[in-house]
Amino acid sequence: MTTKAGAETSLWHGTARRTRDQERQQRLLGAALELYGTVGYRATTVQSVCRLAKVSTRSFYELYSDQEELLERLYRDLNSEVLDAITDVAIEPSADAFSAVRTLVAAALGPMLRDERKARVLEVEAVGVSDAMERERRLTFRRLATAMDSAFEALADAGLIVAAPGGLTSLILVGGITEALVQRVQTEPSDRQSTSEFFDEITSVIVRVTEPVA
Repeated sequence: MTTKAGAETSLWHGTARRTRDQERQQRLLGAALELYGTVGYRATTVQSVCRLAKVSTRSFYELYSDQEELLERLYRDLNSEVLDAITDVAIEPSADAFSAVRTLVAAALGPMLRDERKARVLEVEAVGVSDAMERERRLTFRRLATAMDSAFEALADAGLIVAAPGGLTSLILVGGITEALVQRVQTEPSDRQSTSEFFDEITSVIVRVTEPVA
């Protein structure tokens, strides 16, 4: 059955095509997160993603031109989760600089530490895939640095630090935190510091590059 509105409102086994496509996309993204975040992007085939998602390969290619496009979509979705977490941070009025920064760090890294598949996709599997993905990664670093700049400005406005550092500081911090996260993901759980200690150490580094109000 097809209405005059066209393919967007056409029905397929009683389901609107757009709804069907959205459901398939979500299943494919879920399968990609599981496989890329465990066995790895390069060790994963379109067929294995489709099997796990219970989606036909024909349907896959109706939605994505190739696996790299699926990875890019997943990469963007996961980074949006991190950026939203940073943006949504609320600093308690009674907070000091350390506790305020730690709240920010925990919000930003929380999604990736609660589900390390996300950290692996973002910081390991997406690296070196193609020139296009590298451009996307560079753009993402700048977006994260801009979000950190805004967070520093909010801390300055709240009177917790003398001034936002500005310049390349946030970009350098994003790069350093990214490498720290990679090292954590690639370290056996039994050999890691606790999540709380990890947050504390990163917070200490960030506070040292600012000038907290005495």
